[in-house]
Amino acid sequence: MDAARKPAKMVGWFDPRVLAQTAMHMTMANVFGRHSDSRLIEALSSQPQGHFDYSDAGADGLWLDYVADTGDGWNPTHAVADALARPVLELAGQVRTQSGRALVFGGDQVYPWPSRQAYAWRTEWPYETAFAAHGTRPDIFAIPGNHDWFDSLVAFSRTFCRPERGFAGCRTQQTRSYFALRLPADWWLVAVDLQLGAELDEPQVQYLKRTAASMAPGAQVILCVPEPQWAFEDAYPGHQTYAHGTLETLEREILQRPVRAFIAGDLHHYRRHENAAGVQKIISGGGGAFLHPTHAPRLRDFSGGFIERAVYPDRATSRRLAWRNLAFPKLNPQGLVLPAVLYALSAWFASASLVPADLDSFGATFAASLTAAVRDPVNGLWLLAIIAGFVFFTDTHERWYRVIGGTGHAVAHLAAALGLAWLAAVLTTQLLGLAFGSIAQLLIAGAITFVCGGVVGGFLIGVYLLVSVQLFGRHANEAFSSLRIEDYKQWLRLHVAADGTLTIHAIGIDRVGRHGRDGAQATPPHLIDKVVLQR
Repeated sequence: MDAARKPAKMVGWFDPRVLAQTAMHMTMANVFGRHSDSRLIEALSSQPQGHFDYSDAGADGLWLDYVADTGDGWNPTHAVADALARPVLELAGQVRTQSGRALVFGGDQVYPWPSRQAYAWRTEWPYETAFAAHGTRPDIFAIPGNHDWFDSLVAFSRTFCRPERGFAGCRTQQTRSYFALRLPADWWLVAVDLQLGAELDEPQVQYLKRTAASMAPGAQVILCVPEPQWAFEDAYPGHQTYAHGTLETLEREILQRPVRAFIAGDLHHYRRHENAAGVQKIISGGGGAFLHPTHAPRLRDFSGGFIERAVYPDRATSRRLAWRNLAFPKLNPQGLVLPAVLYALSAWFASASLVPADLDSFGATFAASLTAAVRDPVNGLWLLAIIAGFVFFTDTHERWYRVIGGTGHAVAHLAAALGLAWLAAVLTTQLLGLAFGSIAQLLIAGAITFVCGGVVGGFLIGVYLLVSVQLFGRHANEAFSSLRIEDYKQWLRLHVAADGTLTIHAIGIDRVGRHGRDGAQATPPHLIDKVVLQR
């Protein structure tokens, strides 16, 4: 291991700096990326790209690995990399698999945002270490997810679309952010770039049409996409952003043949749905990022006759893990800064219009503060801004739910802030004997409110996230990003046999090893699901 570097920790998503920079990157990607499509620039500046031929497998067939949502912390990223890099992987006596001749990254190769340094530190280094340790060197292919697009694909293109550079000591060949692999027995793996849910760019459409034209009439297609639009459409019905018409267009108008298996990452768990025709829709995003819940949003069966066949981790485990949100202040110490500031400022605005008599009871303080909020425009606008912020934060496409949930969440914090401010004022005036409104009293009371507000506010956020995910199936992303769970990682290992049978192995690791902690032993990889598709 490179002694000059320290293994990356899991991203703290509630760290104010991460929140601010992620919001900035997301805004710039959506505002500027849509008007300056890097895929068009890439197509104009790079050399022509055809499909890549892996159809020459021998009697043992062809092995491929697929991993998505990697490059968060070292522990989970390296655990998956190390397992898939082993030349032979025995899965608890169930099945014997081999390392893939090619490795396909399915999107979101780095967190929280892309840069040359982030790819090198969070993604390439763990994989380079694993490949060097086991002596395997698969060919590398990748499509970008939403996090890869945060810089308009600059760092992604430099990392994966420059064949002269390579990746983690392995060969790369693609020059675009999309590609097609010809596999044995007329199987094809087609991977597309949807650029934050945008329409397909014209060069990509033409590339896919040329690829489709080179396929035999009976060719079978595996389609890799950056996000499972079918799942989002089901969880947020009627939401235009999640309508997966693009996939239907790809299948019917561009490829002009049915897709046998859809594979996507973006959600950091494993889930497989199947319809009566044997078409598979697989979510496989367990490559290294924090775990997403499997019990929320509620997704069992959806349109097209797709029935859920497998999920990892199971819902009981997912529901149990969600209770860790009650430890939000401990798990997210940097995330306590925002509620601390919110509580301190709210107390400051409220105390500006109070007199000593208003401190006789909490009821008197509440009545005086409410009157001040109605009479004082600055105070009132502050309260409205807080409520609006929490309403905007609420995860739902239903307006009534957003208003009720967001307002209730905001009122809980405002009430807690006022209660802490009252206690701080009573303590400083009655216990310490300071004159109400003096500089010393205000500073000490403000410090008490700030410190206690961070802890109390963090706890209330954890309670809100727990109730949302457990009872309403919402805030799945926030409720589990706060936990930064390193375990329950997985990837896919595909095998195309000489007779054309495609077997998709979903391989899981219940517990990954912890760097520098001798007592934390990893569990071995095991088979969590298996599907066999005949030609």
